[in-house]
Order: sequence, then structure tokens, then C-alpha cells
Amino acid sequence: MGPFEVLIVTLLFLGATESADDIFDLSDALDPGQPPRINQDKESCPNDERDIVFLIDGSSSLTPSEFMQMKIFLAFVMKSFPDNTQFSLLQFSNQFREHFDFRHFSQNQDPDRLLRDVAHLRGSSYTATAIRKAVRELFTTQKGARNTAKRFLVVVTDGEKIGDPLDYAEVTEEANRAMITRFAIGAGLGFIRKTAQQELHAMASHPAPHHVIVVRHFSELRNIQAELKEKICATRGQSLPQPASGSLSPDTCSSHSDPQVLQKLEQVLTGLDQVKTKLDLLAAKQGKCGRDSLFS
Repeated sequence: MGPFEVLIVTLLFLGATESADDIFDLSDALDPGQPPRINQDKESCPNDERDIVFLIDGSSSLTPSEFMQMKIFLAFVMKSFPDNTQFSLLQFSNQFREHFDFRHFSQNQDPDRLLRDVAHLRGSSYTATAIRKAVRELFTTQKGARNTAKRFLVVVTDGEKIGDPLDYAEVTEEANRAMITRFAIGAGLGFIRKTAQQELHAMASHPAPHHVIVVRHFSELRNIQAELKEKICATRGQSLPQPASGSLSPDTCSSHSDPQVLQKLEQVLTGLDQVKTKLDLLAAKQGKCGRDSLFS
């Protein structure tokens, strides 16, 4: 091969490398001999209303390749569900980034386009805090969530939470009150450790074995796409209780499903109890003073 041919091959190689790093092209990751069976998958799932939030780990422990494989997995899953399913995406490390909510998805339902600009955050892992953030900020009518839809939260992580001030018990209880079914997916060799497996069970809905999926490598996420979809489609799911006929609509009276409102009501009741106690003490003191004046 002459010098000119060597130069041409080198330039072509550099150009291909640059484009592969800079552009998220799902077709580059597919095996042309095994195209995804998207239409058949959609037909196998009832076209119920579903609102699904993906909560993905963006910590520094993920490599760029692993993060890309996770995005490819999300695209496959999104394309496999029928049209009445909405998606939202929140990435977490010790920071949080909402990439699209249900309202945004309803306006642009192209997974490749939605995921193309999702960049890796990096940092530590505040998984429990991220679950609370998803419950409080994404499953809302303001973000396009439907009160009549079954609610699902799918967490994809590569290991244990680090530095997170919250525990799973307090955030999963809040998710249970909001009628959200949670699936926990662990990817990577970190889940050889028993403590990491226990975290997946702690964040998932019960029974945990049905709602936890573990793979040894991120490249194996594509192998569990059908399993996750089958479990979601088969799950009866939970939607918010609908008001009885003649009652106020959820938009005008939603305190029953807002944990912050319930907490404020509890604080008010506690304050009233304290006021009552003080009044009782004053009444008792006044009565004692009255009796003393009779004998003075």
C-alpha cells in the first residue's frame, strides 16, 4: 500500500471514530441479522394507560460505553410498548437532571430523538433521594401524568447509593401511597455483593424477587428488555383512586395524595393539642387562685 492509500485509510478511520463518539445512532448498535420485533411486541401487551418513569444512574462509576448501552436499552423498551404508554426520564448522581416529562413525551414520541442529547452527569449516587424526586415531581398532572393511568418507576443502577442522606424505607413508603409500582434493575459486577442486592430489594415493590432484575454487564440489558416489558404488561398496576360521582375533581382537591399536605395537617393538629394543653393549665391555675381567694 502506497503513502497516499495509507493517508486515505487513516482519515477514514479518524472520521469514523469521531462520528461514533459524538452521535447517538441506535442503528449502529443493532445486529442487522436480528432486527427488533417492535410491532409484534406492541401487539402482545394490552393497550392500557401506563405512565412509566425511567430513573437512570449517571454516577461516575459508569463508563461512557455502559451509559450508551443503557440509553440503547431505554430506546428498545420505549419502542416496544403500545401507544397508550407515556414515558419520562430522570437521571441522577448527586445531581439530578430531568430530560423529558410525560407532557414533553406526548409532543415528541421518538425515543431516538429524546435520548440523543442525554449526557452523562457523573458524581456519586443519591438513589433514594432520586426516587423521592421522581415521585414528587414527575408523577404530577403538571408534568403530564394521568390520574387514570397505571404508574411505574423503573430504576437502572450500577451499584449502591453513596452519600445519600435518605433511606429507602422513607421514600418507598411515599411511593406506595402514590400507587407507584417500582422495578429495580441492577447492572454490573457490583451486585455480586449482598449489600448491593439488598438495596435493589429495598427500593423495589413487593414481592421483591418479581420486581428485581440483575445482569452482570450493561451489554446484557438488551437481553432483559422482553422480561421487563412482560412483567409491566402483566402487572395489574395501580392508578390513583377516582372521586365518586358528584365529588370534587382531583385537580380541585388532591390533598389525599399529597404527602406534604398531610404532613402540614399533622403539624397543625399537633399545634392545636399544644394550645389545648396550655389552656387547660391556665384554667386549672385560675381555678386554684379563685379557691385561695375564698379562704383569704
